[in-house]
Amino acid sequence: MTRYCAAMFALTLAAAPAAAQVGHMPSNSPYLDVPWKQSIGVFAGGFDTGRDPAGVGPQPGWLAGIRYDLLIGGPVSLVGRLGAAPTSHRVLDPTRPAATRHIGDESSQLMVADLGLAMNLTGRKSFHRIVPVVSGGVGIVSDFRGTPDKAGYRFGTRFALNWGLGVRYHTEGRWEPRFDFSNSLWQLQYPTTYGEGPSDGSPAIVKDAKKSPWMGNHLWSMGLSYRLFR
Repeated sequence: MTRYCAAMFALTLAAAPAAAQVGHMPSNSPYLDVPWKQSIGVFAGGFDTGRDPAGVGPQPGWLAGIRYDLLIGGPVSLVGRLGAAPTSHRVLDPTRPAATRHIGDESSQLMVADLGLAMNLTGRKSFHRIVPVVSGGVGIVSDFRGTPDKAGYRFGTRFALNWGLGVRYHTEGRWEPRFDFSNSLWQLQYPTTYGEGPSDGSPAIVKDAKKSPWMGNHLWSMGLSYRLFR
């Protein structure tokens, strides 16, 4: 359903320019040129992580970072982002029964880096100063933790796939506010002890610890970019 809605949204906005240009003098057109070729900015927001079977993945929190956009042709830009997200994860003891195996939480610092492409759905123009954007890319997510926790689990460094929607607000000056919503997909890996039940016969944390679940994680942010070079 999410993919279907995003596709319909994109088709509607892509078709809007041809219809809206008819009947408007250039001076009264709702479309304004967006001449800037580069921008550098900051963003801050939050993320809601997927609930993995064991429940030991990163917990929801907030994130902040920087981004760089470079127009490479037509309405398409190359986008690089680097962000940090202080979070925590649950520590489980697989030797204990289910009711008591949660032995606490440990804080961690996620670092997010990705590179991708973004496309303006209104081309090189804004519509009533609004520029809707679709994007996609690849990156890494890491907690840079060198050693596992007390139960043998660590998040480590994960490959991530990203896609999303955004809205830019075209101003007369160099500063441009924006809002972005995206989904980041990464894979978790459990220690083998998660698949072994405790001695009292209680079920294991997961049935098959060798399985590595892929988790979808939602991210949203507000940002402000400074545009460079016409």
